[in-house]
Amino acid sequence: MTGTLNRSFHRETVLGSGIGDERIARQRGDTGLYAGIRVEVRSQSRGKGTSLAWNAGANIPSKFANAVVQGVQDVISAGVLAGCEVTDVLVSVEDGSYHEQDSNEAVFREASQKATIAAILHARPSVLEAVSICRIVFPVEYTAAIEEILSEKGQIESVRSEKQSSNVTATVLTSSIGELLQRILAATSGHARLSVESGGFRPKPEPSETAEVWAPVKS
Repeated sequence: MTGTLNRSFHRETVLGSGIGDERIARQRGDTGLYAGIRVEVRSQSRGKGTSLAWNAGANIPSKFANAVVQGVQDVISAGVLAGCEVTDVLVSVEDGSYHEQDSNEAVFREASQKATIAAILHARPSVLEAVSICRIVFPVEYTAAIEEILSEKGQIESVRSEKQSSNVTATVLTSSIGELLQRILAATSGHARLSVESGGFRPKPEPSETAEVWAPVKS
């Protein structure tokens, strides 16, 4: 677990594939509870979102299908690593089993949740960070100061300088946009224009023993 992160600036995903098998069989007095389910989770390309496939056929009766889907969605919404929504994954319900008397929607939802969590944990889960594309136009004499600020906060993609002004494009963490704006306006005495657009989500770098400048992964 990495702790709870800001859901606005982070997502979870998987980098590989994994399978979760869950079988719930409980007996409470004369009443039994039973559900079996097999879920596979695979990574999808960045920005693809979350997809659900159903390959279980009649091994899970249609009357329990909604409960299974809801169990998957519970996990996708709540996350597994850091309390953030899971994205860019394909969740496939591969197989299942049931009992005529002991199966119900509640137990299938629980089994679906547990199978999906297990599949994600086996699929190399990872945290994503929101990034933004920031374009700044400012008087040319401030170029060195702006480049220094941007190199601390992200990665400079391009610099175009003319006689009177410079135009810099950089990829930065969305969570740092407010601080970045303040620093740029202060460094240029307010003589800068900024535009920001979403750059999607990119893998969060693993912590290391030595400090590193963050750089987004090229897609």
